[in-house]
Amino acid sequence: EGQDSPILMDDSSITHHVVDRPKLLPSYGALPKSREFIQPQWVLDCANFNFILPVQKYGVGHELPPHLSPWVDDNEEGYVPKYKEEIEKIRNGEMLDENEVDNADSGAVKAIIKDNDEVSEGDGSASEKDLESTADESEEDAESEEEDDVVAERKAIKKKQTEDEEAAELAKALMSKKAARLYGRMQHGLAQKQAKVDNLHKKRREIESTREKTKEGKTFQKQKVERLKKERRDKEDAYTDTGGSMKKKRRQN
Repeated sequence: EGQDSPILMDDSSITHHVVDRPKLLPSYGALPKSREFIQPQWVLDCANFNFILPVQKYGVGHELPPHLSPWVDDNEEGYVPKYKEEIEKIRNGEMLDENEVDNADSGAVKAIIKDNDEVSEGDGSASEKDLESTADESEEDAESEEEDDVVAERKAIKKKQTEDEEAAELAKALMSKKAARLYGRMQHGLAQKQAKVDNLHKKRREIESTREKTKEGKTFQKQKVERLKKERRDKEDAYTDTGGSMKKKRRQN
């Protein structure tokens, strides 16, 4: 915007325009429509990840995503922030549009329906009841197989945990006092680190649950506030029926 700037503000080659204000100025309406107006954090996040990030979350007036430090080793900490996971998916090309997923699912469904129609036309002796019973049996078999796999996996995990605990107890029994104290301190540090990671996962689940909305369009946080207010009103009404009052009285000077 300065007089000595080699590039004018209305240059059409500008792709991204950094704005550190909560909303665009009216004069920006005359600028080319091809550029993206973004907040300064977009530049820092792109530099930290060595990757040009999408600008949807960095638009002017939008609530910014968390600013992640490039100096933190997520593998060492044992916790990967959700936004970091999203960025890695975008980098690897794993994120698909909802429309593409819906189209793919609908296409698969249409193909299945078409195959079923061809089978029914080719074999007129098969009745609808036979087809329904066959489908029910296949679904029951699939569900039973999934349940068996889950039970077997749980048993294997439990068995491995038991073996690891027994091996650790045996190794600890063979240690000297000095080595046992050092091992105990190491385990205490690991337990504190795991508790911190579990707390971060708990906070993430709480945040995600408060953002989810019901069919009425209310968030779970708003529902909780309304429920607490209703409970308080019910208590006040019940106490008022006894002749008392829960409302605070103003002191008279």
